[in-house]
Amino acid sequence: MSDVRIATKVRSTFEVQATGWSRGLEVTADGEGIVSHAGLALLRGLTDKTGLTAGLSKALAGTRLLVHNRGRVVADVACAIADGARAISDFRVMGDQRELFGPVASVPTAWRTLEEIADGGTHTAKKITAAVNTARRYAWDQIVTRHGTLPGVRIADKTLEGVTCVRIDATVTDAHSDKEWAEANFKGFGHHPLQAYCDNTGGEPLAWMLRRGSAGSNTAEDHIAITDSAIAALPQQFRRRLMVTVDGAGASHELIAHLDKLASRRGYQLIYSVGWALTEREKTAIRLVPERAWVQAIGPRGQLRERRAEDACDNPRCTHARCWVEQAHVAELTGLLRQGPGGDQLSAWPEKMRVFARRERPHPGAQLTLFETQDGWRYTLWVTNRPETTKGWLGQSQYIDAAHRVHARVEDCIRTGKDTGLGRFPSRDFAINTAWLTTSMTAAILLSWLKLLALDGALAKAEPKTLRYRILHTAARLVRGGRRRRLKIPRTWPWATQIESAWQRITALPQAP
Repeated sequence: MSDVRIATKVRSTFEVQATGWSRGLEVTADGEGIVSHAGLALLRGLTDKTGLTAGLSKALAGTRLLVHNRGRVVADVACAIADGARAISDFRVMGDQRELFGPVASVPTAWRTLEEIADGGTHTAKKITAAVNTARRYAWDQIVTRHGTLPGVRIADKTLEGVTCVRIDATVTDAHSDKEWAEANFKGFGHHPLQAYCDNTGGEPLAWMLRRGSAGSNTAEDHIAITDSAIAALPQQFRRRLMVTVDGAGASHELIAHLDKLASRRGYQLIYSVGWALTEREKTAIRLVPERAWVQAIGPRGQLRERRAEDACDNPRCTHARCWVEQAHVAELTGLLRQGPGGDQLSAWPEKMRVFARRERPHPGAQLTLFETQDGWRYTLWVTNRPETTKGWLGQSQYIDAAHRVHARVEDCIRTGKDTGLGRFPSRDFAINTAWLTTSMTAAILLSWLKLLALDGALAKAEPKTLRYRILHTAARLVRGGRRRRLKIPRTWPWATQIESAWQRITALPQAP
């Protein structure tokens, strides 16, 4: 056979492989019993089992006789947002699956529900918060029952057990129209919500606050309020030993004083880690730090932060000092600021507060101050009340640094939150958008509970986008027989058994009182 004929035959085979999938395929609109977004049944079942639906129904109960229970509507909107709804109109995804979910409220009814919550003001918001917190107590009890304990806080290569970690941060959400209280800010135009998340449960929202776009990054009143709300949201038994972290933008004298006051309560422990500004006072102290006092920092797996030198030897596992360039160091500045040449420069701050500095080689394109440009290092400062007498790994400077740096995980919470309703405000009215924020945060809460109560392995750590593709958006066949309904997931779907197991775990949960 000639080369030309062989090439022609190979090309023809490739063309068939590339386009042959559609040969003989017909598309008709006469299927029966097919359900899309079948995995939403897991979330909807979870809202009922945890008592969230019942709690919201009680919180939103009124004197009027309504066709659709308002608690059910809010729970369903939260499920739809978790499923990927970006607007109220996307709520149809549940209504269009009537054969599985039964009667579901219409889009106009969902709008009216948010308007009613907005009209209810602070009183209604408090009742909704109480309903969510009550369901959280039940959900966390079941999480402890399943796992033996509440998950610990991961710090580098260690895990801090028995401590509940609250991480607080704000974000800017864009608004491309003149929504109420959307204003110009340092990142553009929009709102500036503030949130608090629980690190133990994978970034579960604990408290949130929708703010005008021009709200300050370090507004003490807002940060104190969100801190208190987040702690109040925790089940009682998980408030005894706390860790609270805030980035540098949230630092203020009033907030640190408030955290210090909370830490002084008898029978309670609260360790805070708050970002700190680099001012002339700190620059002077840094210049006085002996080189030997800088301790090499560690990375996310507990490894030293260093890289191979350009002229290193051929052995990548060598221990030659000249072959490795140290990338980051940590040093404590407390002594120099308290007892340095300038006297006690922290006299106005809590006595137990300690100041730390981290220096690292700047990455390409990093914006440096003149001091950092001259010094060749980029500096990050933070303060903590971690006692000097702390024993073990947690008392070491490298892990005190790592404990603060993992605050960056809150950025993942915000990023996935923006993929789950955060910032997708549907109305021009600020109060309605506040109700939407509450519903979207509830959606994120449900996803956290789903992972901890019903999923295993990689799915138990998956982000919303992955959960939607593998679990929530799965198609199935609904079969009736023997007075029962059976939702049949295709056996060829790679995560079919995980969905089946998740449903069994959810239905096996005792019903919340």
